[in-house]
Amino acid sequence: MPPRPIVSTQKYFARSAISAISAVRWPPFRRLLDRAAAQQTTWLLNRVRVCQETAFGRDHGFSEIRSLADFRKRVPIAKYDHFGPYIDRVAGGETSALVPDSEQLLRFTITTGSSGVPKLNPVTSTWLKEYRRGWDIWGLKLFADHPKWLGDQMLQLAGKWDMGTTPGGFSISMVSALLARIQNPLLRPYYAIPSPVNDIPDPIARYYTALRLSIVQRIGWIVLMNPGTLIMMAELGNEHRERLIRDVRDGSLSPDFDVPGPIREQLRRQISRRDPRRARELEQIVRATGTLLPKDYWDRPVIGCWLGGTAGFQQRFLPRYFGDCSLRDMGLVSSEGRHTIPIEDGKPEGVPSIVAGFYEFLPVEDAESPMPQALAGHELEPGRDYYLLMTTSGGFYRFNIGDVVRCQGFVGQAPLVEFLQKGERCGDLEGEKLTERQFLECAHAAAAELGIQLTEITAVPTRDAEGRPRYEVLVEQGDIPDRTRGEQFLTELETRLKGINFLYNARRREHVLLPARLRLLPRGAWSRHIREETDRRGTGDYQYKHPGLVQDAAWLGRFEIVDAVELSASSGE
Repeated sequence: MPPRPIVSTQKYFARSAISAISAVRWPPFRRLLDRAAAQQTTWLLNRVRVCQETAFGRDHGFSEIRSLADFRKRVPIAKYDHFGPYIDRVAGGETSALVPDSEQLLRFTITTGSSGVPKLNPVTSTWLKEYRRGWDIWGLKLFADHPKWLGDQMLQLAGKWDMGTTPGGFSISMVSALLARIQNPLLRPYYAIPSPVNDIPDPIARYYTALRLSIVQRIGWIVLMNPGTLIMMAELGNEHRERLIRDVRDGSLSPDFDVPGPIREQLRRQISRRDPRRARELEQIVRATGTLLPKDYWDRPVIGCWLGGTAGFQQRFLPRYFGDCSLRDMGLVSSEGRHTIPIEDGKPEGVPSIVAGFYEFLPVEDAESPMPQALAGHELEPGRDYYLLMTTSGGFYRFNIGDVVRCQGFVGQAPLVEFLQKGERCGDLEGEKLTERQFLECAHAAAAELGIQLTEITAVPTRDAEGRPRYEVLVEQGDIPDRTRGEQFLTELETRLKGINFLYNARRREHVLLPARLRLLPRGAWSRHIREETDRRGTGDYQYKHPGLVQDAAWLGRFEIVDAVELSASSGE
């Protein structure tokens, strides 16, 4: 039973405004896709020309670049370490290391790389303009495709805005917080959640507060990247349905949730509005269904979230909680930029954001070649997998962030690409990007702390039949003296993983990711496995490298599991 309709004049204004803007923005972009090859080369050479006096430009001979072939000859395909020294100089105040004099460095966004150390990404005035343009195209196309919901409110949460400053005094933010700040002003009246909600440290309290504020509104749009977060919010509202209904009726926010006093005061005006009529509607839903789920109190909102990759797996469970909603993939988005723009419902692929960067694609099978040959978008083959290489106005050139995409077809000359996974040994069930190195470092440190000697150890990111994600940790039974010591090992492992990878910590705190579980193998299992592998490969065991992290959940089926040890879902919180 959805809330009472918003007045028709508001919906009329929204539909008219969005329709007009979409008519101006989408057709030109669609025409660009038909000549994407030429547009991309033009964008690249313009960027090279603008940046030729930066330190990076001088070091790589930008003044001599006249063609795409020149660019590829002078600029290598590289990972973050190649740009790190330049970014460090920018962060320290020497902006000309990457930023041309004609542009302004505004701040930095932050991400976690393979080492687990937070890494900075420059936000220039040009980058921000292009980033916003990419989001506008995605959003306006989405709105134009679903005019019925125009004028309804949008539920959107963001990351932390203030994450400190660089040595040069520049502010650092999460990219989702930056996105929330730069949204089109026309949309601001339609945001259901005021920005102070994003500053609530405790995730459960944050999600409850978001539901408390949005359940009294007519929500037509939900924009949250991770579908697992949406499911958790729905379950949280159902679990606390009596408390939620009471808060709606009384104009309150339960003291049972850890919402800091200053934020409560900032939200006081919105929270204090009593709504006994809405409370009665919610009570009727509970009496009729026995639950309080979004599919019954909202009218099938349009949901923008990840549909592809490992993190998008749980989108298949959304209808259970939200009903028969239209789903639009958010696209391949990172702290470095918005890289793809999905243009149809229910499909995880999108066209490259050709207005916000230059994109190349490296065939996966050629990644280890001494002379790798990257391809332009129009040269891709449907069904083949590639590493995405980006050149952006943030100071990255031919940057390989390790994302593997698959070509699913074309729109004009622009490929439709779907994000599959991180290419390295990296667990990415819910966006935590836990690397093999991080896991092994934490596991062996935890074992040393407890005086445990590990024969071998491997983590396997998996989901159970309900889609719940966790890491299964395989060890030999003889390495763990007893169940108590196994629980101690898991506790220590979880503590260290949270400490080395802030995204893993966030997913655990949000209860999106379950704690790791030990799977105990018979004694000698690893020796037998190594022997079988070396026989199969025809190599000696001196060439065998034991995998610390295996992305294929089916790999578990190779082993006999004799016992398991696990912690409670809230352990360590």
